[in-house]
Amino acid sequence: MALTVAVCAAVTVEAPLAAGIGGCGAALGDYRGEFTAAEDSANVLTFDGAGGIAFRGGRAGTGEGIYAVIPSGGFSATLRMTGGGAPTSMVKSVTFACPAPGTQVASFRSLDENSARFTYARSK
Repeated sequence: MALTVAVCAAVTVEAPLAAGIGGCGAALGDYRGEFTAAEDSANVLTFDGAGGIAFRGGRAGTGEGIYAVIPSGGFSATLRMTGGGAPTSMVKSVTFACPAPGTQVASFRSLDENSARFTYARSK
C-alpha cells in the first residue's frame, strides 16, 4: 500500500483480528471523512462518524445508508442505491490501516456483495 509507506509508521490490521475496543478502526468516528477508491476514483465513500454512510460512483449510482463497527475492528455497511443497478448494496472492510499512533483509519480494502474488492484511501 503506497499510503502505508507514505505515512511511515502505520498499523495494518486484518479486520477480524483487529485490536478491538479502543484500537484502530474500532469506533464509528475512526472512519469519519471521505475515502476514494484507488481502482476507480469515481467511487467515493463518505462516513459521517456517527453511523451514516454515503456512496457516489460512476456506473453504480449513488447511495446512502448506515454502517456499524465490528467489535474486533472494521465496519459493515448497508446502502440504498439510486441511479444504478441494484436497489441495495452491502460493503465491509476486510483490512484497514491507521497511522501509528492513532485510531483514525487512513485506508481500507473493501468487499461488496458481488465479491468486488476495492482499496479506499482517505481523501478528505
